Amino acid sequence: MTWDDRNRRQGRAVRMKGRTFTGGVFLIVGALLLLGNLNVLDIRPILSQWWPLILMVIGIRQMLLLRGSGAWIGGLFWIGTGTLFLASTLGYIHAAVTSIVWPLMLIWFGVLIALGHKGCGDRDSIHEGSET
Repeated sequence: MTWDDRNRRQGRAVRMKGRTFTGGVFLIVGALLLLGNLNVLDIRPILSQWWPLILMVIGIRQMLLLRGSGAWIGGLFWIGTGTLFLASTLGYIHAAVTSIVWPLMLIWFGVLIALGHKGCGDRDSIHEGSET
């Protein structure tokens, strides 16, 4: 088995775990909403306060299933955003969250661009061998 074959199999396994996780989250949230609509559970007040936990779980999942610095950066982004919204819904932050989130997102993307994160193009390493 070659290195590429192993990487492909590992990639498929990670995608399968991701799909299973995502499907499970949708299934649970859908079932809770259905029970709320059928007046079996009074779930809306709970979901309106604790929904940011979903963002935090997405970040934790990303950090556990994916590899590399991108997984950590993306995971920390989701965890941080979820924490900020959760602090707001629990009453720890009394400012409008959107007035905090947008500047923080701009700062976050500025840091990513400045550090040459994937997708921003680390052009120095690409062109090193092409100089004469």
